[in-house]
Amino acid sequence: MLSYQHGYHAGNFADVIKHVSLCLIMDYMTLKDKPFFYLETHAGRGLYSLNDAKAVKTGEFQHGIGRLWKTRHLLPQEFASWIKRIEKFNNNTLRWYPGSPALAIEALRSMDRIYCCELHPQEYNALQELPTQEKRVHYSNSDGLAALRSLLPPKEKRGLIMIDPSYEIKEEYKRVPDALHQAYLRFSTGVYVLWYPLIQNSYSEILHARIKKIPGLNKLNLEFNLNQPENSGMTGTGLWILNPPYVLEQQLNIMMQTLSQYFNPGKSTFHISC
Repeated sequence: MLSYQHGYHAGNFADVIKHVSLCLIMDYMTLKDKPFFYLETHAGRGLYSLNDAKAVKTGEFQHGIGRLWKTRHLLPQEFASWIKRIEKFNNNTLRWYPGSPALAIEALRSMDRIYCCELHPQEYNALQELPTQEKRVHYSNSDGLAALRSLLPPKEKRGLIMIDPSYEIKEEYKRVPDALHQAYLRFSTGVYVLWYPLIQNSYSEILHARIKKIPGLNKLNLEFNLNQPENSGMTGTGLWILNPPYVLEQQLNIMMQTLSQYFNPGKSTFHISC
């Protein structure tokens, strides 16, 4: 199924949590003067117009990045790199929201290698228009989960793998963690970030059970729940981070405490567990 387009949801609360976390990990990995490999399995178009009809129709960004934008310079240090990269695409007016491929290109160095997969034809065409800034970037109109098999382990021996499917097909709650398990067996020292939605069903429990079967795993699980009245949509967001940097748990706690003051304050909750 190729109907999902992230433009309806770009810059929402889940994107904020996902992308601040990703920027913190990229900052940590670029501290070492050795190259690493960044692989994105479900890249999307990479850069989203918040004036686009899709974004305007849902208005989700107004309750995400829109809540933080005016006071962005008052946010804790944990947000600094993410904000700096968003500002490169905007003046004082917030018009563009960079997805994780754009954030990776901004964050990573010429010695690092970036590989972004996207199956949706329109999204892939837009992704190809994303400037590479003369960095080592490859865009592929291919199945990102298959790339986990073909591209890992990387020659750099260091890697950050972002797995961000739409979960439109419910089978993905089984297929994705199983693919992650196999990738981990092939490249056990890589850092993996897996995003998933919190919705009113038990599918995330299926995903959790499969992740927990991965042996010998150093991991963090983060969940943020808006605790809004039940509806058919996404009520919260989650991340599994495998082989997280040692400083990340503390940084995520600060990030989540801050965001709980912006996203449904007084009612939203979060937890971080090992």
